[in-house]
Amino acid sequence: MRGCRSAALLVSRSLALRCFVPEDASKLFAMSQQSGIRTWLPDQVYESEAHALEVLRYLVGKCRDPGMPSLGPYVLGVCLRDSEELIGHVGLSPLGGDVEIGYAIEEERQGRGLASEAVRAMSEWALARFALPRIVGIVAAENAASCSVLRKAGFLLVEESIRTLHGRSGLVQTYEKVKAPPIP
Repeated sequence: MRGCRSAALLVSRSLALRCFVPEDASKLFAMSQQSGIRTWLPDQVYESEAHALEVLRYLVGKCRDPGMPSLGPYVLGVCLRDSEELIGHVGLSPLGGDVEIGYAIEEERQGRGLASEAVRAMSEWALARFALPRIVGIVAAENAASCSVLRKAGFLLVEESIRTLHGRSGLVQTYEKVKAPPIP
């Protein structure tokens, strides 16, 4: 597998974010089978490694032509900076007139602030790179860990509503992050 540091688009304290490569399919498939993904991101559960590879090929194509996240997905693999091990993903996708951030970190790496670090790095970079007015994060209110990720990454709660998210109806929280104004 290609190393994260040499191919990283973004590097943070503990992480390197990079475009996916086809060799990531096995790991992406394995992560898609974990209970958290099955519960909170059922549309990212893959039937097989071949299905994961098909999705990766699509994402790799989008990474080569970053275009605009308001028009199509832009998803990066999240790797540990020191070991270069792929541990999750963070991405942007169009949502009406907004851009939404999505993320997942494999279960054995959760609870260490890595998701918040990845979300912060991606959102701050994307706000500047794509001149976005804001990025939203939409989470089931009962998914307390994911709500915490967004808050720790600098997102603010702007709305709560009852709606369907990933096929489940319930209380949903919408967070946003806006570009910080320049310091005079």
